Amino acid sequence: MRDISRRQWFRGTALGAAGLAGISPGGLALTLKRPRNLLFLMTDQHNADTMSCLGDPHAITPTLDGLAASGTSFSQAYCQDPVCVPSRASILTGRYVRSIGTLGNGYATNRELISFPQLLRSKGYKSACFGKLHLVGRNDLDWDELKEKTDLKPKIPPGSVMVPGILNGTKPVGAPAPYGEEATNEWDAKERSIEFMKKHRDKPWVIQCSMHKPHPPWQPPKKYWDKINRDNFDIPVYPKDDLDDVNPRVSNLLNTRKLHNLPEEKIRDAIQGYYGNVAFCDAMFAQVLKALDELGLREDTVIIYTADHGEMLYAHGLWTKFNFFDESVRVPLIISYPGTVKAGVRSDALVELVDLFPTFMDLLGFETPPEVQGRSLMPVLTGKSAKHRDYVRSEFYYPVQKKAMRMHFDGRFKFIDNDDEAPPELYDQKNDPREITNIADTDEHREHVKSICKELRTWAKQDTMTSLTRRELNQKKKKA
Repeated sequence: MRDISRRQWFRGTALGAAGLAGISPGGLALTLKRPRNLLFLMTDQHNADTMSCLGDPHAITPTLDGLAASGTSFSQAYCQDPVCVPSRASILTGRYVRSIGTLGNGYATNRELISFPQLLRSKGYKSACFGKLHLVGRNDLDWDELKEKTDLKPKIPPGSVMVPGILNGTKPVGAPAPYGEEATNEWDAKERSIEFMKKHRDKPWVIQCSMHKPHPPWQPPKKYWDKINRDNFDIPVYPKDDLDDVNPRVSNLLNTRKLHNLPEEKIRDAIQGYYGNVAFCDAMFAQVLKALDELGLREDTVIIYTADHGEMLYAHGLWTKFNFFDESVRVPLIISYPGTVKAGVRSDALVELVDLFPTFMDLLGFETPPEVQGRSLMPVLTGKSAKHRDYVRSEFYYPVQKKAMRMHFDGRFKFIDNDDEAPPELYDQKNDPREITNIADTDEHREHVKSICKELRTWAKQDTMTSLTRRELNQKKKKA
């Protein structure tokens, strides 16, 4: 793909062509300032409320706080699946999980679908992903450069505490790392992102700078572990029968990983490690944004921050994700581009992560492919509208058992269809913000639950697609 200058790039875009006709591709006023570059900051498993600007006394997030102050943040943004790979594939393609076929972490990403970096590459952009991508099957289509893991192998002192990446209560669940921050994947992603910006400063580019943390292992560099005051943690308390009316798979996962009945010290270890991971990611992003400013690229770059899903962080006595409680399925989302995106706005519009793809295209001045299922957030970002969606939906599949859980949330009532494996769930967030009481079987809501369930199952049968498992993909490669 040939390199193009900034002037050539602008002339060749749909924006430049539309300017001759007096309109823009997204139908937006041409007085809007257009960015040239896209910096997509991402973490894995970030609980949407763990930012200091939202009042969390334990979160150390000055970088994300500043980004929120310079742009628009969303209080009701939801992922399409509270699992890493399906969620990331959905973000990449702007499509729902069932219409990608990536039903779990063991699936490849469909090559037939266009992605946002692939489309931008076709427009002359240089594309790179540094840090956690966690997708296989089509990386050659999307990225000019891709590096997920650091080549450094830190020396671990004998007797050091090492926390497992998949949480298991029989082992430590939180501890300071016995190696420096320079040996982490987060440091590597930060460094490579900065070098890529320097190398391509005179060209349009898209960078996904994607941290593995705060996903387990909850083992931040000691500097960041020490920043967190564990003595002030308010350990969540819920009724003993809290999960009795929830899909049993939710509590079974907890038991399988031996994360039930953890002693308080281990709970505090886990929470301290989690917040230390969040603080470390924020510090790495600070260096990326500092370099962006020093290179004089800030005014040419739209910055987006989000996560693939949330983290329960002991809410309902649970850890990790795999469910539709808000802590698991709701995500942070910040979009900043001064001059176009309203600054200092905290929007309560209902948003899905499939909406990012068309939003990227509208911001940069390109047409969104018709197969993309998301909706552009530009009316909200520019202050033209306070509302975005009437409801949001999310899916979670058990491919081996061919079962699914699905969520429908209208901003007040959250409905969960457990696919005949367990009774449905309904929570009224207005009167029950912690989602403790399942009211699906009450006289007041029973008929409404039946109606929503029917509508959700009809929706789930539309636009379905299959995809190869990772094992099938590897077998196909061997035969080739």
